[in-house]
Amino acid sequence: MNFPPWSRRRLLKTTLFGASAIVLARPLRSVAAAATPAAKLTMLSAMAGSDFETACRRHAELGLEWLDLKDGLWGETINNVSLDNARRAAAIARDHGLRIFCFSSALCESELNVGEAAFRARHLPTLDHMLEVADILEPTHIRLIGARLKPFPKNESTIAVVESDHPWTFGVYREMVDRIAASGRRVLIENETGNVILNHPDSIARFFELLDRNDKARYTWDVQNLWQTGVFPSLDVYRQLQPILGCLHLKGGRTEGDDQKLVYASSLEDASWPVVDIVGTAVNDGVAPFLCLNPSHGEKPPGYDGWKTTQNDVAFLRRTISADL
Repeated sequence: MNFPPWSRRRLLKTTLFGASAIVLARPLRSVAAAATPAAKLTMLSAMAGSDFETACRRHAELGLEWLDLKDGLWGETINNVSLDNARRAAAIARDHGLRIFCFSSALCESELNVGEAAFRARHLPTLDHMLEVADILEPTHIRLIGARLKPFPKNESTIAVVESDHPWTFGVYREMVDRIAASGRRVLIENETGNVILNHPDSIARFFELLDRNDKARYTWDVQNLWQTGVFPSLDVYRQLQPILGCLHLKGGRTEGDDQKLVYASSLEDASWPVVDIVGTAVNDGVAPFLCLNPSHGEKPPGYDGWKTTQNDVAFLRRTISADL
């Protein structure tokens, strides 16, 4: 797949919060900047507006070139969007000079305890439909989610339980990865919160070892989700995950007092975890070709504005990360 050309310098007059503003899109890349690490910045599209056309306009105003599609598709999600609405979305994205980075699907986000037949029956028809939609919207990646366990093991590795009680899991994931790869796309597998099997760096590394598809599938480290399963973000955690990384999902989040638990939603600039150290290292190492903003979890302080926070996050990353974002 051919990536779009670097955008020309342009001034875009926009209206944000009812006030006139000037947004400068990314300049043409110069020869002197050729050594700048390659990374692309995106966000879940609905963060820029629940109306898809508004969301695309705001992406373009921010100088972004890539969309991550999950919901905000005329009452549908990327899991069940109709083919007609997929064509509609493709035309709107194209009109705004945007391409699709990822389908942030809910594929595999259910409990393994239901058994292989029920798990397949729930997710494989969705994959069939999604591959049809992919032919229209042409994403470069499709996301799978790490599955869940119930009851959840308290003192045992989640992947050890999967290996002993649900060994069919890896075959189903391999089948889905291979089908997506055969369609010309790559796979990202992400950690969620709660009773998930991808809840610790050791479990995540073991999962990818058993999956045995590193040429087709990589790991999306949702930094805040893993934090919420008990793993505070650090460079040590990054180094454990680095060999399998393919994307970072970025949210802020603040602690309270000396406790490392997530309490408050925040911007990346105000986050309690070392954003610049982790993101900058991942970009320089070449293992985070995509950085995807997500809405922060946690209690929202008075006056918290999601869209303003998103704009600030874009500006903060461009100011602090040595990459052409």
